[in-house]
Amino acid sequence: MRLVFIALVSLPLMAQNNNWFNEAQLKDPATQRALEGLDSKALVDEWIRVTEIPAPSGKEQLRGEYVRNELQKLGLSDIRTDKLLNVSGVRKGTGGGPSIVFAAHLDTVFPEGTNLKVRRDGDRLLAPGIMDDTGSLVALIEAFRALNRAKAETKGDLIFLASTQEELGQLGAKSWLETSGYHPDLFVALDVKSTQLWYGAFYGTHFKFFYTSPAKHTLHSRGEPSSVRAAAKAISALYDIPLPPVAKGYDLIIPALNVGTFGGGTVRNAVAPESWFTVDVRSTESVSQDQLETSIVSITRRVSEQEKVGFRMERFAYDLSKARPAQERLEHPLVQTSLAVSNYFRKSGTPVIVPQDAGSTDAKPAMAMGIPQVSIGVTIGGNQHQLEEYAEASSIVPGVKSLVVLALTLANH
Repeated sequence: MRLVFIALVSLPLMAQNNNWFNEAQLKDPATQRALEGLDSKALVDEWIRVTEIPAPSGKEQLRGEYVRNELQKLGLSDIRTDKLLNVSGVRKGTGGGPSIVFAAHLDTVFPEGTNLKVRRDGDRLLAPGIMDDTGSLVALIEAFRALNRAKAETKGDLIFLASTQEELGQLGAKSWLETSGYHPDLFVALDVKSTQLWYGAFYGTHFKFFYTSPAKHTLHSRGEPSSVRAAAKAISALYDIPLPPVAKGYDLIIPALNVGTFGGGTVRNAVAPESWFTVDVRSTESVSQDQLETSIVSITRRVSEQEKVGFRMERFAYDLSKARPAQERLEHPLVQTSLAVSNYFRKSGTPVIVPQDAGSTDAKPAMAMGIPQVSIGVTIGGNQHQLEEYAEASSIVPGVKSLVVLALTLANH
C-alpha cells in the first residue's frame, strides 16, 4: 500500500485526517464473512443476464422489475417503484450513523431493438450497456447480499437506489431526491470506472430547439419558409462555433458540444410544420459554459429570423449555486474514505486513483442540493455509449468488495 501513501501526502493534512478507512477494519469477523462469500462465476452470469434485459431511458420497467424482486429477497424495507420507475429500498441500521444512498442507474443509451447479446472474449465481456451501468447495478445488489450473508450490522441506513433516466440528465435521481421523503446524509453514485473517482460535476446544459413553418405540399414549397432548412442551417452553424481549449487533467474531451437527437415532419411530400433538435454542451467551469450557451442561443435565434420561421426553445440545467466549494467537497470524509477504499481494492498494476473535480452522474443532483456526494466505480471497461462497449469480468469481484467495505466504514462511523 506504499503507493497509496505517496499519492495522499500531496493532499492537505485535513483531507488525510478525514479518511475513515483503516485496514484493521478488514479483520472484523463480519467484514471477513462478507468478503469471503463471493461467487465469481455466479456474479458474472448475473451480470450477463441483466445486461441482456433491455432498459432504454424511460423504458426501464423490465430491468426495474428484476431489481425489485432481488430487493424483496434481501428483505429490505420500504421497497418502492415510483412514478419515474426508480426502484429503491432500505437496509435499516441500528441507529446513530449516517444514512447513505448507493445509486446505480437502470437505463442505457441504446434504443429498443438493439442487440444486447453478451459476447465473451477471454476476460472481456462485450455488449451495449455492459459497463454503463449494468456492472455497477449488479455489483450493488451483490454487495447488499454479502452484507446479509455476513449478518453485518450498520449504525446508519443503507439506501439502495436503482435510478432511471440518468442518461437524460439524471432525471430519476433528481426526482427521487426531491420527492421520496428521504434526506440522505451522503450520496454515492456508482457510474465510473473503478480506476476513477469524481467529487464534482461538470457544467452542463441540455437545449431543445424548435422551428415551425406553414405546412405546404412539395409542389408549393419552392421559395417558402422551411422548418427543416432552418434546423439544418442552425445545426451546421453550431458545429462551427470555436470551442475553448481542451481542459487538462481529464480523460474526457471537454468542453464539448453535440447535437444528439433531431426530428420533425410527418410525410415525405410536404414541408414539415415543425422540426427540432437537441444540444448537449459541457464545460469544466462557468465562464466557458456561459460563453458557449450565449453563442448557441444567439445562432439559433438568428437562423429563425433569417429563414422567417417560428422559434422556441427549452433549456435544462442544474443550479449549482448551493453546491459546496470544491476544496470542501474534496476534503469531505465521504470523498477521502471512498478514495482510500478504492485505492486499496484497485487492480494491481494500475495507477493510483486521483480524485477529480468532475462529474456527470446521479451524484450531480445531490451536489446541487448541497448533499455530500461522490462518484466511484466498481468495474473496469470502456467504449461506453458505443455498440463496442466492454468490461473486464474479473473486475466485478474486487468492486463488490470495495462496496462492502465502503458501506460498513461509512455507515458505522
